[in-house]
Amino acid sequence: MTATTSAWTLGSVWASLKKRWYIILAATVVGGAFGLGSALLAAPVYQSAATLFVSINQSSSGTDLNQGTTYAQNQMQSFARLATSSRVLQPVIDELGLDLTPQALARNVQVVTPSQTVILSIQASSTSPDRAAAIANATAESLADVVKEISPETAEGAPSITASLVDTAVEPQFQVSPDKPRDTLLAAVVGFLVGVAAALIYSLLDTRMPNASALKEVVRLPVLGTVSRVRGSAKGIGLVVAQEPLGDTSEEFRRVRSALTYAGVSDRLQRILVTSTSEREGKSTFSANFALTLAELRSRVLIIDADFRKPRIADLFGVEGTVGLTSVLLGKSTFDDAKITRRDHLDVLTAGEIPPNPSEMLTSDAMRNLLDEISPRYDYVIIDSPPILSVADASLTSPLVDGAVLVVDAGRTRRSHLTQAVTSFESAGGRFIGAVLNKARQRRTADGYYTESGRADRGAGRVGADERSRAHV
Repeated sequence: MTATTSAWTLGSVWASLKKRWYIILAATVVGGAFGLGSALLAAPVYQSAATLFVSINQSSSGTDLNQGTTYAQNQMQSFARLATSSRVLQPVIDELGLDLTPQALARNVQVVTPSQTVILSIQASSTSPDRAAAIANATAESLADVVKEISPETAEGAPSITASLVDTAVEPQFQVSPDKPRDTLLAAVVGFLVGVAAALIYSLLDTRMPNASALKEVVRLPVLGTVSRVRGSAKGIGLVVAQEPLGDTSEEFRRVRSALTYAGVSDRLQRILVTSTSEREGKSTFSANFALTLAELRSRVLIIDADFRKPRIADLFGVEGTVGLTSVLLGKSTFDDAKITRRDHLDVLTAGEIPPNPSEMLTSDAMRNLLDEISPRYDYVIIDSPPILSVADASLTSPLVDGAVLVVDAGRTRRSHLTQAVTSFESAGGRFIGAVLNKARQRRTADGYYTESGRADRGAGRVGADERSRAHV
């Protein structure tokens, strides 16, 4: 087994975005709402413009006029800078009674000079439409006066450059800022981009295995099947195969049983160890339901609770767990006295009392002799073992079984933990038959049942129904 690494492709990016569409939608809605709210709360700004024409007072010959026009065009940038100077704006403040400094008023005045023209457009902004027009007109008039004062005089004593008001500013009917539709759209676009980035980052940081494809990308193990997450079951699904034999989850366990049967065509699979990466991934629940599905076909099945750390098989089957595997290994009880017949073809051997040395108990000659003695009496012996990364019990027990099934929690198991667990188990000489994806999200439709990969499994359901009709369990 070797671990594989996943790379970003267009397909994986699209799958990540489609899976986490709610993040993108939420970010877009929040961005649009923020933009609209900001636009509604912001004070409206109105803008009005007055236009000046700059001319040269010289002789009327064609050459002089051409030179004068060129000279005026070269001075337009200087006049634009002059329009926002304190010499021009202070008279405007005094005339209109504004409570502003020339520097503050200059931030609300913009001068536009079209290229290759002698036109000055003075644009004034204000929260009041009439004040915007008044500031534009007053600034244009003040600039015209200043231009006359500072321009050189002609031989006749007249200013050589004059600025004439050709277009008076009027009160604007509509505000220029904020633009509610534009601001809302821009904010929504920004939110959308942030949502896309957040979804991709979340996908990059989320190292869980939500489906069988993701599981196969991490470890090269056969995926025997998936078991759906049952809603409203905080404590687990229990013996769902017995409680809901016609349910979808029961069919999933039967598909795992079929896959395991095919996996054992070339190799003898009688003693099967069930383990997981970490705690609370559902291995004990899977072991119990898997044993029930095997017993449905009239196979003789024994399930052994070898998890001395946190035994759960007795609770799942609702049986007394005081006498069990520990009692048999210590010679306090025989196997026939300790085992409990749960139903036809299914026997249960609970963990019994928790010993102080679980690892030594599982690797003892007594454990090996017990398995050798009872194996001929059963078609399958299912051993529920502790998680691989929690303790070494599963790895130590691996030489006693024909193979192991790894239960992977779709919403809990991490990639790094999974690869570490598989490597640790196989390094100890263990052999994995395959993996089962537990607590997976499944898609269901009105006309059939679909697995997490989206393929219809109604045919497998019919096979399971036929098997049940022959089982008489």
